Amino acid sequence: MLNSFSRRQFLKTGTMGAAALAVSPFVSQWPTAIPRIGEELIFRPYPPPRMPEMTLAYVTDENEDPFKSGIQVKQEGIVVTPDLADRKFAVNTRWFVDGFGYVWLAADNGGNYYTREDFRKGNTLNLNLEFARSRVARNRRVMARYQKEQTSFSREVGHSVALSEELLHDATTKSSSGEAAARLADFALKHALWAGEKIELEKAQDEIRRHPRHDAVHFGCETRQYVWAKHEEFTKRFVELFNCATVTHYVWDTWYELFEPREGQYNWGIKDNIVNWLAENGIRIEGRPLFWFHPVVTPDWLKNKTLDELKKYVEKHTHDLVSHYGDKVAEWEVVNEYHDWANIHNHTPEQITEIVRLACDQTKATNPNVVRIINNCCPFADYVARGRMARMEATRPLRSPRQFIKDLIDADVDFDVLGIQIYFPQRDLSDIVRLLERLATFGKPIYLTEIGASSNLNQISAGGEWKEPYAWHRHWDEELQADWLEQVYTIYYSKPYIKTINWYDFSDFRPFILNGGLVREDCSTKPSFDRMRKLLASWDRLP
Repeated sequence: MLNSFSRRQFLKTGTMGAAALAVSPFVSQWPTAIPRIGEELIFRPYPPPRMPEMTLAYVTDENEDPFKSGIQVKQEGIVVTPDLADRKFAVNTRWFVDGFGYVWLAADNGGNYYTREDFRKGNTLNLNLEFARSRVARNRRVMARYQKEQTSFSREVGHSVALSEELLHDATTKSSSGEAAARLADFALKHALWAGEKIELEKAQDEIRRHPRHDAVHFGCETRQYVWAKHEEFTKRFVELFNCATVTHYVWDTWYELFEPREGQYNWGIKDNIVNWLAENGIRIEGRPLFWFHPVVTPDWLKNKTLDELKKYVEKHTHDLVSHYGDKVAEWEVVNEYHDWANIHNHTPEQITEIVRLACDQTKATNPNVVRIINNCCPFADYVARGRMARMEATRPLRSPRQFIKDLIDADVDFDVLGIQIYFPQRDLSDIVRLLERLATFGKPIYLTEIGASSNLNQISAGGEWKEPYAWHRHWDEELQADWLEQVYTIYYSKPYIKTINWYDFSDFRPFILNGGLVREDCSTKPSFDRMRKLLASWDRLP
């Protein structure tokens, strides 16, 4: 097991430039009393056993978007400075909840957010209690809303919700004795997290039962492993589950022969083979991406283009790829992760909008039948808090995917689908549903373009100890991967605005996520494969 951390070991002094915390060394002695520090607001943590040191905390607004602030971690705890007093905010950090997992949590003042009124001289809040209070209040709001929508909940949910409320009440009565209140709050938080997930699952199951879907829903997977599959069973197993698939066209990629080794020169061979194989099996095809300006796939000849040169390239490259396949490829991911994350040219928001508009318009002009997808990663946008783009330091405030999509819509950029990647995000199911609800307000169909979780992260050290606490319910294994898949697929399928769910990758051979495949390297099926097949059969959605 991990060694326990003392509270002094847990917190490090530091400051953060873009809402994240840059950690600096401890002082030698933990103070016996909390000093009064002007008008700062202090969130004092009482870390549970096995809690790793806190290395990142940040603030979010009412849309759960991170933003810059003077937040710091000091000996006193997470210190929020008065520059935040003029706006509402929540405090976020990753926190180990024994019996649930090591997940990101937000303290949001019970859903009311913190405001100027909370900045009283020397005001110190118990972070454990604030986490519990925020989650218990969220469950109360969500459950009431779902009940108004005619969803009834099991006695198990009712019991868990009531128990978390009772424990929170007990913790609140002991708020003057910090450690005792924190331990009770920890129990309240654990039960609130479990209750929150059960609320979402029972709501999803109820929606599927009461409102069966009859629209086109696509269940897919990435196909790049077709090239390297070690077993002939790969193609057989793949078509058992999926009615759609993605075919990747990175300009510069070590997976295949380079697709575009020189500008305008394309190696279509393996791409054509995959497209033809999918077409022969009646599988709907999404090409991806037309543009991904990430350092790992952008050669110098593309990276060094001026904006005007890039616009000319965008027009030609779009026409070349979309026209090559015609109607064989029904959908194109037009841009990938361009919400400041994959932005090797360091374009401004206005320049990004200009490029996205051009690419979307050119795609439609080349083939009006193509569905155009704007794909986004890092949906909770912690990179904004860290002040980093992909392998680059940020030189300006960054945007979340939600802000990026809003900017495109406000600028009347013509696209069809909002794509979002939700690999296991080190968050609970309630957080995932709240994210989807925020994105659904844009009124666009949503594709889950890339999702996945591991069946074994190999996190045991040479000494036989776990390197960090378990992230969700317990340490990852094949059954837990299947549990997560079954639960998120159930939630996603229950949302009529979600039209595609795409797992990434199929096999454990060279997967993006370690051991993240649905089949092992020899193509024997894992519980996740079997669980997906059973789910799709229950919805009459097998190919």
